[in-house]
Amino acid sequence: MKNKSSLIFLLLLLLISALACSLFTGGPGGIQTEEPEPDFEPITDSLVIEPDSLPDAKIGEKYEVLIRITQNVTPVGDMFISSGTLPAGLELVFMEGEDSGVISGVPTEEGTYSFTLSAWCFGTQVSGQTLDKEFTIVVAE
Repeated sequence: MKNKSSLIFLLLLLLISALACSLFTGGPGGIQTEEPEPDFEPITDSLVIEPDSLPDAKIGEKYEVLIRITQNVTPVGDMFISSGTLPAGLELVFMEGEDSGVISGVPTEEGTYSFTLSAWCFGTQVSGQTLDKEFTIVVAE
């Protein structure tokens, strides 16, 4: 009799375990939960760069312009010259975490310098925003 009641107890324990597993895993008779579909929408707003144009420079005089990116949904990841060149003596420094950069230095050569400044923003489950802007700096004596 002891063996029979032990067997019944073991079968009952297995049945309760199986029922508990199905309740917690959403199996037959369990609570079904649906994962919501992620709602990813592409970012369609354009980045804005300030200033719209750059001031002229003079040979031998300090030049400094703050360039800011606005209307970004996520932080700016980088800002760089993608084509053309800055006047000799000037450089672009991206200020990480501030969504801006600075063109600064002391120009050493006269001329008209055209270049493309590019920027990109981090993406969150979609591609981040990007920007390409043509600028010109005229360096005079």
